[in-house]
Order: sequence, then structure tokens, then C-alpha cells
Amino acid sequence: MEILGLSHKGMVRDNNEDSFACFEKGPGNLPNLAVVADGMGGHQAGEVASRLAIEFFVEQIKNDDIEPADYLDILAGGVQYANEKVYEASLLEQGLFGMGTTFTACITAEGRLYVVHVGDSRLYLINKNSISLITTDHTYTGEMVRAGLITHEEALAHPRRNALTKALGVERKVEIDGYATALDEDGLLLLCSDGLTEMLSDDEIFQITSESSALSTAARALIDRANENGGVDNITVVLVKARGESK
Repeated sequence: MEILGLSHKGMVRDNNEDSFACFEKGPGNLPNLAVVADGMGGHQAGEVASRLAIEFFVEQIKNDDIEPADYLDILAGGVQYANEKVYEASLLEQGLFGMGTTFTACITAEGRLYVVHVGDSRLYLINKNSISLITTDHTYTGEMVRAGLITHEEALAHPRRNALTKALGVERKVEIDGYATALDEDGLLLLCSDGLTEMLSDDEIFQITSESSALSTAARALIDRANENGGVDNITVVLVKARGESK
């Protein structure tokens, strides 16, 4: 297991509202953990939301004494706790009112991948021959594509393509997507904020990661390419080298 994260404010934004966390072991009863959160809100509220979401999530995981019989339950419990605490924090200070964040977290255990997800940050599974998007974008255009109202190509240029339909911390309760799937031997996981996927196609991401032997090289190359293509948003990349194990 090898995890590496890298973040950059991009070429346009004044501050970085993305946050990430990497644990090769732990926290709590988890075998490992990777998280990406992309904050939203006025002034620095987005930055606060993403940071607090990860802090509260990790706090809950560390305090959770449930045996890891169901990793998705542990992860989802952490997200619900973080959601409620971020929501409560948003009510305490006028400048933080309405803040929220995307939240995508995963662990690998016994040859399987477990994911919890809210918003439009993404998790990809990359192997030797392909790149697969595991998560679903909780966006206005994402819902329209799934309903057959517009095409994927039309969504890329839609003026509301970044409008979220779900975010952590905006309401007291949040609906969480959960995924569990088998891992290929030596599969590569990519968690990223939309600052990467707005600037790079899936094919470009696959090409860059395929040509990079080290996680640090791949992460830097992804961020550099996103900035070369405009860097209109904060860019965060977390790469997980997940060596599949048979149960």
C-alpha cells in the first residue's frame, strides 16, 4: 500500500479550498484511508468546510469502537458525523453560513475497494488497459445526463456544469453514495477534485498515469498539465497504489 497526495491552488484562484488526507495505516480500525474534499462558500468558508470535514471525519473514525466487519458502515458513519458538525459550525459564524464541501473517501482491504462519496470530486480505478470512473457526479448536469436530457458532451460546456446537487455540511443530514468493488492486482486509484477533471479528459489522465512509474511523478504531472490547460480551479490529486490481495 502506497498513498500520496498533492494539491495546488491553480492559476486563477487566490486561495486553495481543497483539502486531502492520506493514511497508509489507520486511522482507528481502518487499514488505510484516502480522502479528497473540495470546499464551497464565500470568502474562506470553502477552505474551512473542507478542512473541518476531514478533521471531524477522522475524529469519528478514531473514536469508533465498532469492529470493522462492514467498512462501508464505518466510513458512512464518519461522513454523517462530519456532515452534522460542519453544518453546526456554519450556523455559529455569519461568514461561514451556507458553507459546504464535496467529500470522497476510500480504503482498500483484502483485495476490495470501499468508497463513500458526496459531490463532484471523483474516484477513478486505473489498471494497465483502462480507466474507470467509480463515483457519480452529484451535479445539475450529471443528473440531466443520467435522465437522458443532455449528452455527456453537452454537459462539458453547460453553464451549470459545476452546480452541486449534494454537498456535505449544507443540511443536517446528507445522502451518501457507497461503493464496494474488487481490486485488480496492482490497480491504481485516483481521487481528485474537479479542478483536475475540468482541465483533463479521462484519456489524458490515463496516459499520464500510465507513463509515470512513481506516484509523485504522476501526481505532479497531472497537476502541471491541468495548470497548463488553464488551471481555472484548485487542483487536488491523491493516488493510491492498491496491490490487490485474494481473500
